[in-house]
Amino acid sequence: MKFILVILLNILFHVNCTYVISVYGDVHKDTKFFTKTYPWLIDNIGGEVVVDYYLLGSGRYTVPQMCALNELRLNTFLQAQFLKCEAEGNSNDVCICDTGLDTERLRHCIITKGSLASFAASKYHQMGIDASPVVEIGPRNTIFEVEDNWYLKKICTIFGDNQPRGCIKPFACNYTDTEYDMTWSNHIDCTKCHHYDSPLVTTTTSTSAGTIYT
Repeated sequence: MKFILVILLNILFHVNCTYVISVYGDVHKDTKFFTKTYPWLIDNIGGEVVVDYYLLGSGRYTVPQMCALNELRLNTFLQAQFLKCEAEGNSNDVCICDTGLDTERLRHCIITKGSLASFAASKYHQMGIDASPVVEIGPRNTIFEVEDNWYLKKICTIFGDNQPRGCIKPFACNYTDTEYDMTWSNHIDCTKCHHYDSPLVTTTTSTSAGTIYT
């Protein structure tokens, strides 16, 4: 019984110490942020936060992006690398394949979660901010149109006195070319994927209920 109690206390401790931030932006327009700034932020504090993404732009791209990010939710470093890949202009299927994710699971998400695009747009509209990208660290506490170091400084305020190393002594350079190793035992043979020249979703059909992705 004592052993079970210790496990439960450890679980509660880790849950309570999880910090959630939200990122709003258009991956294909906010290219500097997603190729330079955001990977640098995650290099410093990625292990300390969980990130909710509300991506803007055409649902043809944002729905596959958000589906992939949801599958990578437990690894913010791979999320950042995926977004960097997309922002660099690589096709969606190439970036998805490089993460090692199950493309069939993603395809199911894309087909059934077309509402993600309108939900993200609605969340962005509720903030009443005419800027992109935006990082939200709490109710009415947003960061946008600042230098890279100010993104980090503001995000680090959520940790209070328990500052992670990335806040105390951050990496000096946010223009690193370092790539994360995304190769593991279930890595997809990307030679089977890279012959595509378009995202997993290539057509849209409008209905009265919204947009269906097929």
